[in-house]
Amino acid sequence: MFTRLAFAGRVIPAYRSQCTICRLKKVRLLDAAHITSDADVLGEPAVTNGLSLCAIHHRAFDQSLVAVTPAYQVAVSPRLLKDEDGPMLTLLQGFDGVGIALPERRAHRPDPKRLAQRYAQFLAIAEA
Repeated sequence: MFTRLAFAGRVIPAYRSQCTICRLKKVRLLDAAHITSDADVLGEPAVTNGLSLCAIHHRAFDQSLVAVTPAYQVAVSPRLLKDEDGPMLTLLQGFDGVGIALPERRAHRPDPKRLAQRYAQFLAIAEA
């Protein structure tokens, strides 16, 4: 069984120590985000169930304000796309439709099935 620290120690280096969305390379600002939650039956601490995200993108991902599609593209919540709230939000909006930075090793890339499940949840929340 991997601890949270061990999970991060495997996921973040797999993404070349950068945020998969914005490419920020400040390791102290990076987190290993679970695609499928620890609490879920499928929520294993595998690299393929993780994304290296900066603190802002991790929080937005956890709150279903951004998602990663099974085609490895960023999706920003329609609510956020319509909002105007300064330069930080404008920067976040600019990632909509952009491809993520993927691990070089194919075996470490995010599991498309898990991404599809998480993306479906994102869409359901966006339509609510």
